[in-house]
Amino acid sequence: MAAAQPRASRRQESAEQTRRLILEAAQDLFIAQGYATTTINDIAARARVAVATVYTSVGGKPTLLRALIEAGVNDPETARNVAAIAVAADPREVLRLIGVGTRYGHQHHHQQVHLMKAAAGMTPSAAAVARHAATAYRRALRVGAVRLDELSALRPGLTVERATQVLWFYFGLHSWPQLVDEGGWSYDEAERWLVDRATEALLPPS
Repeated sequence: MAAAQPRASRRQESAEQTRRLILEAAQDLFIAQGYATTTINDIAARARVAVATVYTSVGGKPTLLRALIEAGVNDPETARNVAAIAVAADPREVLRLIGVGTRYGHQHHHQQVHLMKAAAGMTPSAAAVARHAATAYRRALRVGAVRLDELSALRPGLTVERATQVLWFYFGLHSWPQLVDEGGWSYDEAERWLVDRATEALLPPS
């Protein structure tokens, strides 16, 4: 006969489920009606919990927003992709991996990316969260620029900082949504095009 699940473990699972429900409710409402107009009461009602539970499980609105955005930024798959970029032996493989990694982030964390873009125009605390996340995003792209420099693969005259700016232009917060959401491209089409254009911009002609 299976042993009963420890009471502490059941409480922990219940607390984690409550936290997930609150974060899902906050994300849905922030996107549907805006961060500024969404209240903690709205989030509590959507998650079917008490207002006090929202604060004790996650926190106020800035903490909720930060938790939502950081869930995308801190995805273990993203970390694995950045680690692979840092040791890739071929410049074109570096750019291919950047395409794969940024596609993954935009495709699997679409709502978080939307919040990152929208948060820049929200309250000062929300904008600060968005800036922090964008800085982490740029830092990850810079790993690719550094690796291309280590491989002596950058076009003559391109510095690591300039190459990072080029990578942000092609793979940052706005390129994927512009092509996929606004342009109607498939993710496959967008990935191929972005990698090809970045290759042309950063590597010397073959």
